[in-house]
Amino acid sequence: MNLCFISGKVANKIDLKFIYNPVTKSLNKRHTSIVLVDLELEDSQIIKLCGYDEMADYIYRNIKQNDIIWIRGSISMDIVEIYEILR
Repeated sequence: MNLCFISGKVANKIDLKFIYNPVTKSLNKRHTSIVLVDLELEDSQIIKLCGYDEMADYIYRNIKQNDIIWIRGSISMDIVEIYEILR
């Protein structure tokens, strides 16, 4: 299992988006919503994070730009999927 723990400062404004498939004219079957977060690490590097569905809703309601967060997630390609916020 590919598990990681990361902490840093949220560098962008949180924006909730819905995943829509224009071909079938419906929401995606696997996920319905997503948030994308840029996390600035201590050494000023930026890591891309994403959260889906309930996690996306939680992040949208509770996390703001410049908040310091700890996350538990999984690295996939060039993005980290958030499993849990460890504040």
